[in-house]
Amino acid sequence: MKTSKKVIALVLSVVMLMGCFSATAFAIDEAYTPSIVIPGIFQSETKYYENGMATSAEPPFFMGSTIEIVGKALTDALIPIAKLLTSQQDKDNQAAQAVADILGEALMEKNRSDENGKFVHDIRATKYNDCFADLSQHDQDYILDQIPLQNYIDIAGGENLYFFSYASFGNMIDTAQELYDFIQFVKEDSGSDKVNIVPISQGGSVANGLMQIYADNGRSVAEDINRIIYVVPALDGSILIGEIYQYGLIDDAELYTTMLPSLMGEEDMVSYLINVVLRIMPNANVNSILDTAVHTLIMDYMRYSTLMWGLCPSGNYEACREMYLMDEGLEEIRRQTDWFYGAQCNRYDNILKAIDDGVKVFDIVDYNYPLYQLVDSYDDVNADGIIQLDSTSMGAFSYGVDIQLGEDYVPTHSNCTDPNNHDHADPNGIVDACTGLLPETTFYFYNQDHEKTGSNDVIMKLVTELLTDETFVDVFSKPDKFPQFNVGRNSKGLMKDVAEMKNFDTSDLTEEEKTLLADAIAQAEAQLDQTNVDIDAFNEAKNNFYDVCDQIHNRNAEPEEKENDAYMSFEDALKQIFQMLSEILYLFFGDAGFSEM
Repeated sequence: MKTSKKVIALVLSVVMLMGCFSATAFAIDEAYTPSIVIPGIFQSETKYYENGMATSAEPPFFMGSTIEIVGKALTDALIPIAKLLTSQQDKDNQAAQAVADILGEALMEKNRSDENGKFVHDIRATKYNDCFADLSQHDQDYILDQIPLQNYIDIAGGENLYFFSYASFGNMIDTAQELYDFIQFVKEDSGSDKVNIVPISQGGSVANGLMQIYADNGRSVAEDINRIIYVVPALDGSILIGEIYQYGLIDDAELYTTMLPSLMGEEDMVSYLINVVLRIMPNANVNSILDTAVHTLIMDYMRYSTLMWGLCPSGNYEACREMYLMDEGLEEIRRQTDWFYGAQCNRYDNILKAIDDGVKVFDIVDYNYPLYQLVDSYDDVNADGIIQLDSTSMGAFSYGVDIQLGEDYVPTHSNCTDPNNHDHADPNGIVDACTGLLPETTFYFYNQDHEKTGSNDVIMKLVTELLTDETFVDVFSKPDKFPQFNVGRNSKGLMKDVAEMKNFDTSDLTEEEKTLLADAIAQAEAQLDQTNVDIDAFNEAKNNFYDVCDQIHNRNAEPEEKENDAYMSFEDALKQIFQMLSEILYLFFGDAGFSEM
């Protein structure tokens, strides 16, 4: 808040007090603790600068033009790959290294850091040294597109919302220190004694560093922070990063079957086509190219990014440290990553210390969504697609996706403070919430995809109420509105489309069509208003809404629409053909290339 606003507010307050003769002559506006959002990976606007000027290079990788990349590929990789295809041998690993070098330069060169963990190039995250209300329209639109907290703004006001930004490939210690300093700035700017923080995804790793800075400085987190609302936090990194660093990508079975459909979408015919095309090279060469690419990306680029090391789980760190950080000249990187590893290992102690000092800590977790099929243990853990449940939930136990605990399950421990009176049972029987660090303040969303967390309006509403209602203290405070176990949903698009259709010009519609549209909108809005989600009812309302919209939009459609339908059917048929061919090849020939068959 600007100084001029504070002066005006002070003068008005004095005038109001001088005009009052009794305590009942005026009302005191409800005050809200200002809140700082700590976003996840790639959610901060980041720019690449040359000669002090921001370029048009597209974040987060700031890749060169397609012509430049293709030109480099033709120059550096065409001959080695041609030799590989003709001889079915990659002599001296030439093709694999050429592909790895091209990928490294295209994807990571602009984000490269040096041996001190500092960016080599001029990469800057846009900094917001103002509250949300005082930002430009562009900045406001960007922030709300990343973290849809309009509900919070409607209740607490934009003057109480702040957005901390950072470059996701940058330096962990610098970022954590910047966050520490930003908290002091927000306190001064807002005139508040304390702030709330909302660490999201990678922001959870940054929060680990923040908590350790308080400990290193001999300060209590409670001196500055009122509430912490973690949202799908990477408190113990992501197993995707840890296992890729330590073991590389998945084994051959998934490479030729499910890995690409998992990443690109199971309805994408190209993913199955690639499964078939990969077989033009011997299996050993395919794996060599992938292994070399991963090794090159880590050795030449990723190992210098301490924020990326912040996403390595503590269980993988020591082995990965031995693999990548023991070379001469990497002493400073090791010092920094060792510091964060200590913060990561201390995370529970630091959180419990904050709670003992008076900070309210909440956790919002997605679960029962399979981990991307990039690493061998993808089917051994429960996850939200990107981060394993153990990391986001502070230790809640699960056997895996869609695997119930069963009657024979015996928990190793319980952190419930009142087991005789508290019910933390997962209605789906998959998660033991009591083994998590904070069962009384951790909320779970079943079948929720990590990447769609911001598109779940219920999660955003839950965050808002935790930030604005001091009486909301645990999972038992509002069980009918926000139960401990809820259901994931993707509602962002539906909310936008419903709002647009409410303003739709209905003058050309028949009375029957007007009624049909009004009923569909009302049904959709009724489900959007429900925060205790019945996913079947929600999907029914959503499907009905879009069916009615299609009916209205296409009521005067030309016959050529049928050609589009035919094209879609043809595309779907191609997908099924490629999928069947991929599955047959694997069934009969396993991971062999065509020449090996």
